[in-house]
Amino acid sequence: MIIIILCSIILFSCKGNKSDQVNIDKELNRISLTDDYIPALDFQETRYVSAYSNLYYRSAKTNVYCTVVLSIRNTSLTESIYVDKVDYYDSFGELISSYVQETNKLRPLETREFLVEYNDQEGGSGANFIVNYGASNELKDFPIIEAVSIGHVGNNGFAITSPSQIISSNPKS
Repeated sequence: MIIIILCSIILFSCKGNKSDQVNIDKELNRISLTDDYIPALDFQETRYVSAYSNLYYRSAKTNVYCTVVLSIRNTSLTESIYVDKVDYYDSFGELISSYVQETNKLRPLETREFLVEYNDQEGGSGANFIVNYGASNELKDFPIIEAVSIGHVGNNGFAITSPSQIISSNPKS
């Protein structure tokens, strides 16, 4: 009888009060940071990044699906960059999703990540991102923009990194 009472006391004392719990909502795919002041962007650059959301496995009829993480890393210790476009396209060049709705600031050493979920199979084998960013002056330290595709076949996991490729750079002098 004493054991039942002790077990009941322990069981009921371990329940936390849900109103005391803090719910942290970290949203990877949408930049919500707003900045009151966005300077004239005298430097603009657009980059292409491959996103391997689908890979062929053994034949063209069998696919392996991947989670894709696009990472934008401001490597500067002193300069902010301003991201105004992160668009995700499928293998046919059709826009699937626009992740950025307005120009947003990435402070020195700040990183933003955008996620394509494993169960999102729209991209195909040729999926890609187009990223546009700018700065008030030409940058000394350029950001690292890359995608990491993560998947598994059976018990074997893998990750593929895709560096970005500059497709347009417009320093305004």
